[in-house]
Amino acid sequence: MVSAKTLAKRGVVHVVARVAPLTWRWRKPGALVVLMYHRVLPKDSPLRKTEQPGMYVSPETLDLHLTELERRFELVHLDDWLRRAKQGETLPHSACAITFDDGWRDNYDFALPVLVKHQAPATIFLVSSYIGTAQRFWPNRLMSLVQAEFERPGSVAFPARLRALVDPVLAQGRAQGRLDTEALDPVVQQALRLKEAEIRALVEAAEDRDTQGSGDDRDMLDVREIGMMAATGLIRFGSHSTTHFRLDDNATEDLLTAEIVASRARLRQICGQPIDLFCYPNGISSASSVGLVSRHYLGAVATNTGWHASDLDPYLIPRIRLHDDITSTRDAFLARLSGWL
Repeated sequence: MVSAKTLAKRGVVHVVARVAPLTWRWRKPGALVVLMYHRVLPKDSPLRKTEQPGMYVSPETLDLHLTELERRFELVHLDDWLRRAKQGETLPHSACAITFDDGWRDNYDFALPVLVKHQAPATIFLVSSYIGTAQRFWPNRLMSLVQAEFERPGSVAFPARLRALVDPVLAQGRAQGRLDTEALDPVVQQALRLKEAEIRALVEAAEDRDTQGSGDDRDMLDVREIGMMAATGLIRFGSHSTTHFRLDDNATEDLLTAEIVASRARLRQICGQPIDLFCYPNGISSASSVGLVSRHYLGAVATNTGWHASDLDPYLIPRIRLHDDITSTRDAFLARLSGWL
């Protein structure tokens, strides 16, 4: 039986989905909505088991989104829009730029066919040192560790700091007889409160290095796939740093240079394209990191929610984050685009 709370939420979503598109017509000319995707995974993909729910859409959901976007916006390359804005040229009344963070292999396998079907331009932000490797982001590694400990108690030697985070989730999972992926998300969110160097060291300390993957089971794009995507003329690439290290106030000048400047030089070699856009890892930035990005890039995207315009800071561009559990229906997608929900 559907709860009253769920029915009320559906009602709100339905109303917003009807009202919001009407308000878009009244926005000042030059409005830009930038969409943030990460992974595109089929509904039966085992990769969903080690991924946060807010990190993926299905190919069907992406197809639904693009169908709606084509009806309501001019789809543009983000760098093209930024150049036109910088030069004072006339901008589309309502434009949409599509972005994907991290450079996942599934962007080639499952996102690209949908983008080609709709002839939709997109920017993929790559972590330069991860290209073609079996390296994994620490949240995925942490989720895998928790699942391994649930299935084989005592198999993972968590450092005390991590043990305090994972034990309550493991206890709840054992009481229920299952460990849902959704239950692991709070562990990652709590771990994000730790400093970047600390959480990386903790996860590495908990891992059995002999069990780590090889290049054959990589999750990230390789050079060949990047080249194939670029050849379509639809896909451009930007930098998501060298190692996906959070660029907060704790980041040193040398680290900022390595993550922001060196990544651009490396990606130019790999992609054979200008690398004019930057994406802050985890959406985290500081005055120093934004300043350095502004000296080397045309623009940069963040993770704060909202629409962009030519009179706003091009180095802190807001985006609308999209994922299956909140945008898998037409109404839910339109309501999310509003930026109100």
